[in-house]
Amino acid sequence: FDIQWFEKFDEAGKWTLFSRTRGSLDYQNNTDIFSGAYFEYTAKSGIGPTLLGRIASGGAGSELGIHFIKQIKNWFIYSLVSQEIRDELDISWFSIIRFTPSVTEKWKFYSSLELFTNFGADGHMVSVYRVRTGVAKGNYIFGLGMNTAILNTNPNLVNFGVFIKKHF
Repeated sequence: FDIQWFEKFDEAGKWTLFSRTRGSLDYQNNTDIFSGAYFEYTAKSGIGPTLLGRIASGGAGSELGIHFIKQIKNWFIYSLVSQEIRDELDISWFSIIRFTPSVTEKWKFYSSLELFTNFGADGHMVSVYRVRTGVAKGNYIFGLGMNTAILNTNPNLVNFGVFIKKHF
């Protein structure tokens, strides 16, 4: 499951809260959960500071970072570089890129790529890639997806499946 919402605190949309809670269960009964709240200020350029609070399978924490967000026609881009709030080096990069062009008057093509990479003092710790491709009609999107997780340099988990998404 993957639940996301985006709330604007002012009419210009400069102050926002992006919330995401997602979880998974693979074929070997391994579970993973993440819940994060991204409090952000976005300037006209699309760049701004972010304060992130999160709870995940690996523990809880908070991060400070700089994000970029832009919606241009059929493209949506969100990217965040952040550092864990503590003495140790713990840098993360998270991005979402979506392309949703119209195919007909009622149908759209949907593609999404999510990238997450985390580096610590010892180098690369984890990378996660989520790829979705499908079609959208109204508030519903469905298609095929793939999740890949890499710990250090070894592939750890690759899952394929179908997805269904609804906008409220």
